[in-house]
Amino acid sequence: MTLNCQRCGKPTLVPMVSASAASAPQELTDLQRKLKENESQRTEITGYINQLSIQLHRWKLRLQTLNERKTELEEELRKTT
Repeated sequence: MTLNCQRCGKPTLVPMVSASAASAPQELTDLQRKLKENESQRTEITGYINQLSIQLHRWKLRLQTLNERKTELEEELRKTT
Protein backbone atom coordinates (compact mmCIF):
# COMPACT_ATOMS: atom_id res chain seq x y z
CA MET A 1 0.00 0.00 0.00
CA THR A 2 1.29 3.45 -0.87
CA LEU A 3 0.27 6.72 0.77
CA ASN A 4 1.50 10.29 0.43
CA CYS A 5 3.89 11.31 3.20
CA GLN A 6 2.35 13.85 5.57
CA ARG A 7 5.64 15.81 5.72
CA CYS A 8 6.91 15.91 2.17
CA GLY A 9 3.88 14.75 0.16
CA LYS A 10 5.84 12.08 -1.74
CA PRO A 11 4.37 8.59 -2.19
CA THR A 12 5.54 6.31 0.61
CA LEU A 13 5.24 2.54 0.87
CA VAL A 14 3.31 1.49 3.98
CA PRO A 15 4.41 -1.93 5.28
CA MET A 16 1.86 -4.66 5.92
CA VAL A 17 1.03 -5.32 9.56
CA SER A 18 2.35 -8.69 10.65
CA ALA A 19 0.36 -11.05 12.85
CA SER A 20 2.74 -10.47 15.77
CA ALA A 21 2.35 -6.71 15.46
CA ALA A 22 -1.43 -7.08 15.36
CA SER A 23 -1.41 -9.09 18.58
CA ALA A 24 0.86 -6.55 20.30
CA PRO A 25 -2.04 -4.38 21.54
CA GLN A 26 -3.69 -7.46 23.07
CA GLU A 27 -0.40 -8.48 24.72
CA LEU A 28 0.01 -4.94 26.03
CA THR A 29 -3.51 -4.99 27.45
CA ASP A 30 -2.87 -8.38 29.08
CA LEU A 31 0.39 -7.17 30.60
CA GLN A 32 -1.26 -4.02 31.94
CA ARG A 33 -4.07 -6.12 33.47
CA LYS A 34 -1.56 -8.50 35.05
CA LEU A 35 0.47 -5.58 36.40
CA LYS A 36 -2.65 -4.02 37.92
CA GLU A 37 -3.65 -7.35 39.47
CA ASN A 38 -0.15 -7.82 40.84
CA GLU A 39 -0.21 -4.34 42.39
CA SER A 40 -3.60 -5.07 43.99
CA GLN A 41 -2.22 -8.26 45.52
CA ARG A 42 0.89 -6.44 46.76
CA THR A 43 -1.31 -3.80 48.39
CA GLU A 44 -3.44 -6.49 50.04
CA ILE A 45 -0.40 -8.34 51.40
CA THR A 46 1.17 -5.10 52.63
CA GLY A 47 -2.07 -4.39 54.52
CA TYR A 48 -1.95 -7.82 56.15
CA ILE A 49 1.68 -7.29 57.16
CA ASN A 50 0.85 -3.91 58.68
CA GLN A 51 -2.09 -5.35 60.64
CA LEU A 52 0.01 -8.22 61.94
CA SER A 53 2.89 -5.88 62.83
CA ILE A 54 0.49 -3.80 64.91
CA GLN A 55 -0.86 -6.93 66.60
CA LEU A 56 2.68 -8.17 67.32
CA HIS A 57 3.55 -4.80 68.87
CA ARG A 58 0.48 -5.04 71.10
CA TRP A 59 1.46 -8.55 72.22
CA LYS A 60 5.00 -7.36 72.99
CA LEU A 61 3.62 -4.54 75.11
CA ARG A 62 1.29 -6.96 76.91
CA LEU A 63 4.20 -9.34 77.58
CA GLN A 64 6.28 -6.46 78.89
CA THR A 65 3.44 -5.46 81.23
CA LEU A 66 3.08 -9.04 82.46
CA ASN A 67 6.84 -9.32 83.07
CA GLU A 68 6.82 -6.07 85.04
CA ARG A 69 3.85 -7.28 87.07
CA LYS A 70 5.64 -10.58 87.74
CA THR A 71 8.70 -8.72 89.02
CA GLU A 72 6.52 -6.57 91.30
CA LEU A 73 4.72 -9.61 92.69
CA GLU A 74 7.95 -11.50 93.31
CA GLU A 75 9.33 -8.48 95.10
CA GLU A 76 6.23 -8.27 97.31
CA LEU A 77 6.52 -12.01 97.99
CA ARG A 78 10.12 -11.61 99.12
CA LYS A 79 9.20 -8.76 101.45
CA THR A 80 6.51 -10.81 103.17
CA THR A 81 8.70 -13.85 103.76
